[in-house]
Amino acid sequence: MLTFSLALRNVIRNRERSLLTLIGVLLAIGSFVALVSLAEGLSKRIEMELDSRAVDIYVMPEQALALPSGPIGTIGFSQDTVSGEILSKIKENRNVVEAVGVNRDSWKGRHAILPVIYLERASIAVFFPNLGGLPEDLGEGQVILGQGLARQEFGSGPADAVQHGQQKLSVVGIVRGGGFQDFFAFVKPPVQNNGFQEIWLRLNDNNLATGDAEALRTQFPGLKVLTRREYLASSNVFVRYAWLLQASIASIGVLIAITASMNTMLMSTYERLREFAVLRAIGASRATVGMMLLWESLMLSGMGGALGCLFGVLVSGVLDEAVVVLLQLPFPLAQITPFLLLQGMLLSMLVGAAGALIPLVLIWRQQIMDGLRTE
Repeated sequence: MLTFSLALRNVIRNRERSLLTLIGVLLAIGSFVALVSLAEGLSKRIEMELDSRAVDIYVMPEQALALPSGPIGTIGFSQDTVSGEILSKIKENRNVVEAVGVNRDSWKGRHAILPVIYLERASIAVFFPNLGGLPEDLGEGQVILGQGLARQEFGSGPADAVQHGQQKLSVVGIVRGGGFQDFFAFVKPPVQNNGFQEIWLRLNDNNLATGDAEALRTQFPGLKVLTRREYLASSNVFVRYAWLLQASIASIGVLIAITASMNTMLMSTYERLREFAVLRAIGASRATVGMMLLWESLMLSGMGGALGCLFGVLVSGVLDEAVVVLLQLPFPLAQITPFLLLQGMLLSMLVGAAGALIPLVLIWRQQIMDGLRTE
């Protein structure tokens, strides 16, 4: 408690210097939380989207990305397709309850890009069992909107029609599922198509999904076949790279904060070399003096980290809104999680410990007589 009290007194005594160091840590941790929240949000959105579907196996072209939430809401977009002939052969599998070819598009809406999935009404009911408010039919020239997408496009006004080029589609239903599926539009597929971007399979016994997927890989060696778990794992590889990229950008601010903290502690240490020598002369150990410096650094970084987490939450909302506007996304992306805030606080403690490292070495090597001679 004595070392903590002495450290607190020195923090208060050098208000201006302490404030500048605190601001540096605040900005570094805030930028880390705000930037990484986008990657956290992307990971959460992917999990929500996959959990909202009753799909046991995905079949797609070899070059397609297993990424359900692309930059504009597409689903693993690829120019390659899977033929209808392959779909017919897959349906012959005894364990397959339902198999459907899926295509999607991105339409320009009033306020955002509309992620569109082409599916028959019956297939929507099978693969999105949690959707409420599904209309009885979905015909040509009609569209079903998720409630989040409808709110984004029409606000409090009537959601009556969606304009796509020269075509005007009437809204026949607004569905809700309480997740990512609320930000999609469902349209009846055209009669003629050149294949499917993905094939979704629902199995009678999903415990056999791994074996069925392996059998399909053997039967169709030129295609990518993934179970739900494998699809999520493949998507998370992309998310991991996004996390690393954003964390790397944020680390620049963290390195600056460490430099600022170290500079503050070094200045404070050089100013008090005589004070430390006196403490050593009257019986204080090196560990006691070093602990006082460590407390001082951790105090500044801890307060800066706590304020930085709060600042990061606020900036995350602004950054998320900017991404939505710039990319014209219909859905929010950033996600603040307790684990992310914990990472921010641990990072601030690391800044404090790193900032005190050189001063601790300096004090540990100091001789008492040399310190007493210091002016």
